Amino acid sequence: MTESVPPPAQPTARILVVDDSRSVRYALESQLREAGFAVTTSQDGEEGLAKAMEDSFDLVITDLDMPKMDGYELCTKLKAEYKTSHIPIIILSARESDADIERGFRVGADAFLAKGDHIEDKIERIRDILSARNFLTGSRILMADDSASVRLFLQEGLKEAGFVTEVVANGVEAMEKLESFRPDLVLTDLMMPEMDGGQLLRTIKKSAEHAHLPVIVMSTLSDRPLMRRLIRDGAVTFLVKPFTVNQVVITIEEIFSSRFKLVMEERERLRVEHELTLAAIGSLVQALEARDSMTRGHSERVALIAQGLGEDLDFAPEELERLLLIGRLHDLGKIGVRDDVLLKEGPLNTDEFEHVKRHSNVVADILRPIESLHDILEVTLYHHERWDGTGYPDGLKGEDIPFLARLISVADVFEAVTSERPHRDSLPIQVALDIIREERGRQLCPTCVDAFFKWFERTGGEIDLPEEFRQGE
Repeated sequence: MTESVPPPAQPTARILVVDDSRSVRYALESQLREAGFAVTTSQDGEEGLAKAMEDSFDLVITDLDMPKMDGYELCTKLKAEYKTSHIPIIILSARESDADIERGFRVGADAFLAKGDHIEDKIERIRDILSARNFLTGSRILMADDSASVRLFLQEGLKEAGFVTEVVANGVEAMEKLESFRPDLVLTDLMMPEMDGGQLLRTIKKSAEHAHLPVIVMSTLSDRPLMRRLIRDGAVTFLVKPFTVNQVVITIEEIFSSRFKLVMEERERLRVEHELTLAAIGSLVQALEARDSMTRGHSERVALIAQGLGEDLDFAPEELERLLLIGRLHDLGKIGVRDDVLLKEGPLNTDEFEHVKRHSNVVADILRPIESLHDILEVTLYHHERWDGTGYPDGLKGEDIPFLARLISVADVFEAVTSERPHRDSLPIQVALDIIREERGRQLCPTCVDAFFKWFERTGGEIDLPEEFRQGE
């Protein structure tokens, strides 16, 4: 039976650096790689264009003054090619005049960063540009216009800008397409047969399912009272014909950028709330361990062992950080165990053990309402399950047990056996190794046991435990 392992991390963003200075290329490549990006370099615009056409990149960073093809021409050619028109471009140059910057934006640059500054100071700006572009690229635009030539004109231009488009001839067809196409934005002409743009706008805004959609209204009429009424009805903006594709694209990007900013602000709010929740839970764990000095640091030791196993299973860095957190919180359910049971010196009787078995359900009630903590919930709830199905609380068997719960279980066994407990002294490491080897395929997951022995062979079982968690301190 093939073991399931956590999914791989998200693909690394790929950056093409174009600069005729070897030292600048080397510095940029080193600093960007250190920041986690995959980097390809080119020594001039001509070579950079060729590489951009041959391969796929998420961002181009280019110098301005280069032989064969300068940065302005490279920007122009990249934006003119369908394959590369969607790629964001950062111009990195010592030129900082308003005219230079304006020209850079005119040929398609997304940002203009001063050369000479440390690239580390610009990493967050680079991440923001990549995040915003990922948010925009592939966005779905539903366009309604009764003119076939306008539909063709806009559809081709929006496709070249990286949007996915669907076109219809009137509002009735647009409403029919909403469910199947599920657009991110609606672009509609005002004057159309069967259902005009104003009616379409009001119908969308009255729909509970689609009211959130931004709607742009297009018209040859530049009637200000009409514009105000449409805005009042829910349109995000009004475009007066004739206009260029670039004007439409810029308008759409501004709308999406505002929405992206709101998404980022909401994400930050949720991150802060998440950290506060974790801090509160961490305080509960510290309070729990303070009840029993003999087990102080148990969760920290289990977390560090589990993280070591994760390294041997090729977990990504962010997965290892999450595993460390999960390990620290794996015994949160002991909050529900009575002191006379938790601190008892000697073996537990049947009733006391049944009381301990029920402790896992306490943490479920705490964590279940918080979706972002469900991986922690799975581990705290199921790390006492056994591979052979004889564990608790639900008697899960084999791969039905969440993978991280199985991993924590191995680390938990090793730490418990080799640490002093109220009812017994610590046992020799060799005894712990023998127990883990014997329980492979019975209590413990074979894959996780194999990872444990790789970790033990690599480290000798040594744990770099912070001073404050060392037993007996």
